Amino acid sequence: MQNNKLSQRTVVVLGFLVYFFSYAMRLDYSATMVAMVADLKITNTLASYAVTGSFITYGIGQVFCGIIADKISPVKMIKYAMIGTIAVNILVSFCSDMAVITLLWCINGLCQAMVWAPLARFVLENVGKEKYADSITIVGLAASICTLFIYLFVSFVLEITVWRIVFRCMSFFGTVILFIWCYITRNVVIGKVVDVKQPITDNKYSVLKVVALAGLVPIFSVIMFQGVLRDGIQTWLPSLVNERFGLKASSSVLSTTILPILGMVSVIITNALYLKLKNELKTVSVVFAVAFAATIPFVLGLKTPALLTIIFASVASGCMHGVNHILISILPQNFAKYGRFAAFSGINGGCSYLGASVSSFGFAALADNVGWNAVQTSWCVIAGLATLICVLKIKSWAKFRG
Repeated sequence: MQNNKLSQRTVVVLGFLVYFFSYAMRLDYSATMVAMVADLKITNTLASYAVTGSFITYGIGQVFCGIIADKISPVKMIKYAMIGTIAVNILVSFCSDMAVITLLWCINGLCQAMVWAPLARFVLENVGKEKYADSITIVGLAASICTLFIYLFVSFVLEITVWRIVFRCMSFFGTVILFIWCYITRNVVIGKVVDVKQPITDNKYSVLKVVALAGLVPIFSVIMFQGVLRDGIQTWLPSLVNERFGLKASSSVLSTTILPILGMVSVIITNALYLKLKNELKTVSVVFAVAFAATIPFVLGLKTPALLTIIFASVASGCMHGVNHILISILPQNFAKYGRFAAFSGINGGCSYLGASVSSFGFAALADNVGWNAVQTSWCVIAGLATLICVLKIKSWAKFRG
């Protein structure tokens, strides 16, 4: 139920701005972590607890917020989400106790979980089904563009001042966007979704029965591996470059700006490959194989210079954005005939963030206790194992999807 609809252009621009700056207030911690470790004199492992906690709260929160977003106004949800994440960023900028920072960042994960699902519904309610796909694609690009912006912005800030200023700047930007959001949507009323009677197919299939029928456990593991590589490399590459090659914090952060660029390219190429192969696991097998090839120099013990290390790691991480697109956005469509599309969209997303939470702590512990060579070797092993699982699963998956 909705009235006073906004124009498509207004919705897209507003949605892009909200997602861009809300995402900025989630990614700023990872981007500044190398400077925080040095300033607060803490270990990578200790710094990683906040990222791990936020991944967990974000992943769990997404499932519940998606359900809630159909029952209450997404306009209000986004407003409260922005207020919450702005407050957390301000508080973190004044903290030095990692226990407090970790708690705050876990709360930030919950606030961030209140953004995407309500925003997607806000776009749909205003532009309609015919224009939704094009509109939400543009809004979604805010994440990749924001990643590039954050690493450039953080490298600039760290060059001239301290890491705390990053969080204060993001809070200020977020506050401006919050006021814009509240002003533009002041007359927009979106109520509870009106139930529409549609043919329901095979509701006798429970989630567990579909998992068994499709043999999804190996696919869940692959999704986790994707989350480990994508977010793990993005989170820890600046620290790796800083500690292994002696680059200062600002240069380490700046050197990883290639990550979001390759991520956007990967999504486009992977989607084109999927349209040609018309099989999700065939597609991700190829993409995982590329990531595996990119990380082989690490497991061979080759002493790659900083630039090549950044390029190889960025290719592997970029490939995972393509894998994420296929496994999280495309693959769940196969369960619509069982009436379980939304269920597996949430489950797959949860698996991805479970992998991300494991990587944020696991790679930190590996780096602190064994060294960065072990971290790089693990990237190759994970990519190789995921490739093997996908290849072995292609035949049975093709049979299931028909």
